[in-house]
Amino acid sequence: MEALGELRTVTGEVTYGELATLRRRLWADEDAAYRWLGQYLPTTPDRRREIEEQFEAAVRGAVTGEGALGSWCAELRAEIAPAVPLARLIADHPELDFPVIAPNVSVWRVLAHFGGVFEVSAGWAAVPDLASAVAMTRAAVTELAGRSPAAMLGDLGFTLADEELLEWLTHCGYRVSRLELHRPRQSLHRLHERVSAARRGARGPSATDLVAALLEQNGSPLHIDEVLRRLPRRFSRGPLYNRLNADGRFLRIAPSTFALAGWDIEPYAEAAGSSADNAARLIETEGRPLHLDEIRAKLSKPITREGLRNALNATDRLVRVAPSTYALKADV
Repeated sequence: MEALGELRTVTGEVTYGELATLRRRLWADEDAAYRWLGQYLPTTPDRRREIEEQFEAAVRGAVTGEGALGSWCAELRAEIAPAVPLARLIADHPELDFPVIAPNVSVWRVLAHFGGVFEVSAGWAAVPDLASAVAMTRAAVTELAGRSPAAMLGDLGFTLADEELLEWLTHCGYRVSRLELHRPRQSLHRLHERVSAARRGARGPSATDLVAALLEQNGSPLHIDEVLRRLPRRFSRGPLYNRLNADGRFLRIAPSTFALAGWDIEPYAEAAGSSADNAARLIETEGRPLHLDEIRAKLSKPITREGLRNALNATDRLVRVAPSTYALKADV
């Protein structure tokens, strides 16, 4: 296949040492993403980023060209949009599973994670990305207005068999039976009932747990706006930003951009301390516990009262010793 030959001109240049870095993104779609931390991994974060950026530029240049590879990728995008199961895509196009970097890096991994041809996540291939396909589906569900779910998805461009349609609606958070799939509906049942604010703490993983899982799955740092877009629940930007800064699992490596601390990436040297860190310094300077409002009045950067409360409750450096009053944990 001529298209694969064009791709091999790029992937065939990858050395074993470079592959050690590239694997972190090539396997980023898997829940337990492959992390290469062996002796061949380049020692500096700058060199790792350089390897990824050079490879990505080469792949994107190839897939957007006017040759056979560019034409094939355009056909794939048109076939996938908005989303299809990855397993079916590979079954229909077995050449996508052909290894183009020894020993086991398949074509689809290169096209998805470095070529930008489609996104792979949660077992789905999507164009332009899975979050957009989910958002489009949910918006259409709110205006179902007597159409069948199958007809609604057909209008959106989905070309899925019934079982795949049911799987897709489940992924989007809706409960639909096979009998209901082709019947007129005014609305669809949600898989999970909405939870009141008072009960929200018992609904499942915390915001920071969800972000940790997202970063682990993505395999590379994310800006907080991208984090908010990909999370399965809605969170406020300010409070989440403060929680990430206060949680030792995360490292800010650029303005509003977070990585997992275990990735051994250099921190953002110019970044100011988080609200929780600044609060801890204030309490240490005063030599006594401080009330939330007193801390907020002394901070140099503005923050909402609720946002500051969330940041102080999330950090492991402070402890609440009275209503809305905090002290250093080491002093208690």
